[in-house]
Amino acid sequence: MGRVLKLDSIENGKTWKGYDMLIFNTWHWWLHKGRLQSLRWDYIEAGGKVLKDMDRLDACREGLTTWSKWVNSNVHPNNTKVFFQGISPTHKKL
Repeated sequence: MGRVLKLDSIENGKTWKGYDMLIFNTWHWWLHKGRLQSLRWDYIEAGGKVLKDMDRLDACREGLTTWSKWVNSNVHPNNTKVFFQGISPTHKKL
């Protein structure tokens, strides 16, 4: 099938458990289209559907929802500091 960006999966999340600090840098992966996308993935999976493409703001929301659920379920706030870095969705060209 090719490389699939799975927005509702954090397969390797167990690797991050138990650390004192986690830094999640989403930067601007969700803005990549065309050639930039093809360098990283061929399809996007969200909600059990595999798509060739999807609205980037929806993709960002799906990915951040998955991430925040993982953090809430797997990180103890007294033991681990969590930092998030990203680029504002307002940078998306309309």
